[in-house]
Amino acid sequence: MSLKSLLGDTEVSAQLSGLIASRRLPHAVVLESKDRTLAKNTATEIAKAFVCSDESVRPCCRCSNCLKVEEGIHPDLYTVNITDKKQAVGVGEIRTMISDCYVKPNEAQSKVYFIFDKMTVEAQNALLKILEEPPRNVQFIITTESSTILLQTVLSRSTVFKIGNRTPDEKDPKNEKAKEIAVEIASAIPKNIELPLLIATGKLVPDKAVAQKVLEKLSEFLSMALEEKYFPNAASPSYITEMSRTLRKRSLVKLLDVIAEAQEMLSRNCNMNLLATWLCANIRQSRHTD
Repeated sequence: MSLKSLLGDTEVSAQLSGLIASRRLPHAVVLESKDRTLAKNTATEIAKAFVCSDESVRPCCRCSNCLKVEEGIHPDLYTVNITDKKQAVGVGEIRTMISDCYVKPNEAQSKVYFIFDKMTVEAQNALLKILEEPPRNVQFIITTESSTILLQTVLSRSTVFKIGNRTPDEKDPKNEKAKEIAVEIASAIPKNIELPLLIATGKLVPDKAVAQKVLEKLSEFLSMALEEKYFPNAASPSYITEMSRTLRKRSLVKLLDVIAEAQEMLSRNCNMNLLATWLCANIRQSRHTD
C-alpha cells in the first residue's frame, strides 16, 4: 500500500514521498493522528521504504526486505513495547532500544525503531540523547494522537507530520502566511545583518495562531538543515541549503532549542512583543555558537 493510497493526494503525502525518494527522510519522524491504525500503517510504509534494497524506487514492494516488512517479520524492525503492565513506555524500554541501535542490522542496510505508545517524561529524556547523536542508518518513527504530549526538546529534534483528521483549518490562509514568515526568518538566520531578522520576527506579533504555525515551520526547516549536514541534496530550498552550509551543527541544534523554548513561552500566553524581541535576540546569539 503506497503513502498516496493511505493518506490521499495530500501535501503531507507528497512531502513524505519526496523525502523518501531523495533519501532525505529525517532520522526521527513523529506521525500525529487520532487514527492509530492509519498512523501505524503509515509508519510501516515509511519503514518499508527505509529498508528497501532497490536502488531506484523505494519501496519497490518486491524485494525480500519489503515483503518481510509487509508480513511483519523483518528482523531489523524494532517496536518498543510497554512492559510490566505499565501505562506508558518507561526509561528502561528506551535504554534497551538505545543499546540495540548500536548493533549492526541483520539483513537490511538500516534499522527502524517504532514507538507507538505514550512515553513517560523520563523515557522521553532518555530518548533525547539518541535523537541528538543518532547512529548512521537508523530511523525512529513515533506515533501519537497529539504532539502536545511530547516534550518540546523531543519535538525540536524530530519532524512532525500530521496525517488524517483533515479539517477545514488545513485550508486556512494563515498556513500560507505562516510559511511565508518562516521562510523569511530562515533566510535571515545565516546573515550577519540584524534588520532583516528583526523585521521578520516582528511579524509574529499580530497573530498568536500564525506565530505558533511559524515556530512549527521553523523547527521543521532547522531539522531539514541539520539533516542536510549528513545528506546534501541539490533539490533543497535555498534557505535550507544556506543554513546548512553556513551554520555549524551545534548552532543548528541550539537554534532548535531556541524555537522549542519560544513555543513553550507562547503556550504560557506571554506578551507577543516580548516573544518577538526575545526570539530575535536568541537567534542572533545562537547562530554563531562555537
